[in-house]
Amino acid sequence: MTVGAEFSPVVGIAVAVSGAAIGAVSARSIVAEADAHRWDRPDRWWGPECDRCDCELDWTLLRCTDGHRHRTANVVIAVVTAALFAGIPFAIPSPWLIPAYWWFAYFAVLLTVTDIDTKLIPNRILLPGTVGGVILLVAGGVIARDFEALLRAGVGGAAYLAVMLLLALIARGALGLGDVKLSFLLGVFTAYLGWGHLLVAGIGSFVLGGVISILLLVTRRASRKDFIPFGPFMTSAAILAVLFGDAIVTWYAG
Repeated sequence: MTVGAEFSPVVGIAVAVSGAAIGAVSARSIVAEADAHRWDRPDRWWGPECDRCDCELDWTLLRCTDGHRHRTANVVIAVVTAALFAGIPFAIPSPWLIPAYWWFAYFAVLLTVTDIDTKLIPNRILLPGTVGGVILLVAGGVIARDFEALLRAGVGGAAYLAVMLLLALIARGALGLGDVKLSFLLGVFTAYLGWGHLLVAGIGSFVLGGVISILLLVTRRASRKDFIPFGPFMTSAAILAVLFGDAIVTWYAG
């Protein structure tokens, strides 16, 4: 079972505040890149801009410098990213892993927004997210000398990928290839923390997908003919596994 890194009260507050600030700044990059895909424009990793006048958005992410209003979802992105960056250091076993799991959170939020907006998980986002994440995780794991966890992460990522590929072949279109490729990244980062975390991420994605899909159908926000992207359920379950995996596994086992 994973035990979160321990900090003194003063250091803990500093870590949480610093994480929230870095997350809030990172949200500007997430909005910029997500909007680039939503508007079918070239990648833009910084400086979110207005689609009407090409001016940069102000610090609220709600208006551009010319006064045009933008979607309130940008505020949700900023709040969620800041909260994740603040909380993640307390859910992982070593401070050396903080850069890797911040990287993971950044791309998890970005891929969630992109999949909701475009129903796609673009390779040009997923590839750097996966490669960079693996490099940072390996570096952090080596410094922390947790080689068993690194081995488990590699096996877990491959196992999640294999299961999703099999399900995609059986489902014939219900799961996209992007979902399959995404599973490796999510599997690596959740399995590093423990096999239980990987199971929470994998099983949780289908639980979340089923519950939310039923709610959308019941409330008539979607019909049986509408395509509901599965990627956001995968990323959400993986984030829950990273933050609360220990508690969920303990609750289920006890």
